[in-house]
Amino acid sequence: MSEHKLLRSKLGFSRCFPKLGTLASFTSTAFALLAWIERAHAESPGLTLVDSFKVAGKSEGFSEPSGLSLSNAEGFLWSVSDAEPKLHLLGIDGTLGNSFKLPSLEGSDLEGVASRKDGSVLVVQETDRSILVVHPTNPVRLTTIPLTSLKGYSAAAELLVGNPLNKGPEGIAVDPESGRVFIGIEGQPRLLMVVSPALDEIVEMIPLARDAGFISERVDDDGLDLSGLAWSPSSRSLWIVSDKGREIFVFNPESKSVRAISLTFTEDGKQKEVKHPEGIALDETKGLLYILTDDAKKSRLYVFEQPEL
Repeated sequence: MSEHKLLRSKLGFSRCFPKLGTLASFTSTAFALLAWIERAHAESPGLTLVDSFKVAGKSEGFSEPSGLSLSNAEGFLWSVSDAEPKLHLLGIDGTLGNSFKLPSLEGSDLEGVASRKDGSVLVVQETDRSILVVHPTNPVRLTTIPLTSLKGYSAAAELLVGNPLNKGPEGIAVDPESGRVFIGIEGQPRLLMVVSPALDEIVEMIPLARDAGFISERVDDDGLDLSGLAWSPSSRSLWIVSDKGREIFVFNPESKSVRAISLTFTEDGKQKEVKHPEGIALDETKGLLYILTDDAKKSRLYVFEQPEL
């Protein structure tokens, strides 16, 4: 059996809100676009399951998993946990590898994780609204970068007015070619923050709104969230997983195009869906998609064939 089968610059705002003067003349073209988006969602393909694994639990120091990224170590993924201030290496079979303890105050409410070429790992904190630059060495080296310290934050804050504390930074991904960093704001409003490679400036804020294609039949617009990000070098797009929507939104940040993939699959002849997805990672060299769930004792690492778009 093959290995594949075994696991098989200034701040720019891309606003999607109509001007007040145009609201009364909302055109049939816009309605046609929404109808097309809804048809695309209705025809969303499911996933082909390769395997799934129970992930290590609380007794092994890894519970409430949140965030997933390929690591530079073959056969391992990076992940974090809401429960403990640690950065974890997670085997592609769900087994727990090395863990790197972070200072308690710096390692609280960890949500998203992304590996970089230089071996460092970026982690986002939701309530503290900061980026941690972690060097997984012994001892761990760590730098904290508050989002408020980034150039352009004062302008970006206009879009974050009223954003609840528990709906903040939830996912992070890195484009290894350009070095750009993408940070996903979970909801109310859903936003994509594009940060410079030097982690010193917000260069763009992109609303991920309903009229941009972010819709779900499962929840209303306020309830639709994003829970994890992964970058696809081949399509130069972000794969954005939604917990409440139970979908993946494939979003091109340049063209602003969106395509939805349902988190459904067939196992033992039964149609199933991925519940409580929190992390997503792509291994395009092997054609594999990883989804990590936070479902108490039922938390799992799913391995799917990477769907063709």
